[in-house]
Amino acid sequence: MYFPVPEFAPPRQIWLGAGWMMAGLCILIFAAVSAIGQGIAPRVLFETGFEAFEGYSAEKDLVGQNGWTSFGTAGNGVFAAGTPGFSGQAAYIGFNASPSNDFFNIFRPLNLTPTGSDLPVVQFTVSLQIEDSTTNHMNFDDFRWSVYNTKDERLFTLDFANEERLISYLLDDEKGFHATGLSFRNGEPYDLAVTINFSRNLWSATINGATLVSSAPITTRNAKLDLADIDAVWAIRTAGSPGDNFMIFDDYKITAQAVWTIPPVVEARGILDGTQFLLRVYGEPGVIYAMEATTDFFQWSEINRKVAQSPGGVAEFMDPLVAGRPARAFRARAIPPNP
Repeated sequence: MYFPVPEFAPPRQIWLGAGWMMAGLCILIFAAVSAIGQGIAPRVLFETGFEAFEGYSAEKDLVGQNGWTSFGTAGNGVFAAGTPGFSGQAAYIGFNASPSNDFFNIFRPLNLTPTGSDLPVVQFTVSLQIEDSTTNHMNFDDFRWSVYNTKDERLFTLDFANEERLISYLLDDEKGFHATGLSFRNGEPYDLAVTINFSRNLWSATINGATLVSSAPITTRNAKLDLADIDAVWAIRTAGSPGDNFMIFDDYKITAQAVWTIPPVVEARGILDGTQFLLRVYGEPGVIYAMEATTDFFQWSEINRKVAQSPGGVAEFMDPLVAGRPARAFRARAIPPNP
């Protein structure tokens, strides 16, 4: 049976399901991400693949190209085509720094003010890969993605700690790191997605399809709910002694959509007592989710509805195992407050 594991599947091979053999019966289960019923195409706020045809040069720092800027001065740039795990050119942060730098941020300003009726849900997606320090520079640093508002306040951060190879997150509550329970491997690319619902003060994140964060607060202290930029950050662990580790990133994209809730993520959790299959929906607290199933991806039938009651917006569904029934795929649909 399938359960989320501390380390992820190989690059871009996202766990969407699992199979079991029970008494000669093959059961194949899939979990799908769905924004069904919201039906409005997102608006692209900014996207880049750091390619030469976009005006990016592999012979210059990323900072100063196409509107990218920084806080601090440290290693950054654009790799030429051919970086393993990435197509075309890709950007990087890290590798070398001046001893005075403890933090180095690079970002492309957006200055978006979402409202309840105008694009309240923003999604940020990026491919990333963290390269380890060499034997000559054995210090290990952190690489982060941080979200800032237009008052230059950091709202929240996803942290990739290269020494422990663990992923955690920071809120603006000054309570330190919150563990996600997931880790990463050096030298492997991962697909990160962060979805922010400004109208409900909630954000969620997945990596390679696995849930990292579900319905955490954007701000815990009533900070301004808008978006100035989403930064790549090099956080140097030992002041004055950075490692030569670095983060590669590509396919940087930010979109906004006039929908009312973060699209739910469905995860397959396993078989209970040999009789029922457990599905978990990661959504938003207080939202009603309908679980739907199909055998052909054309006809979908609702099997149950539940309210996500936990603070993390989690709802669990049980699907009875039936001998001889074809393999089924599942998706979740958020039910609007006044459908």
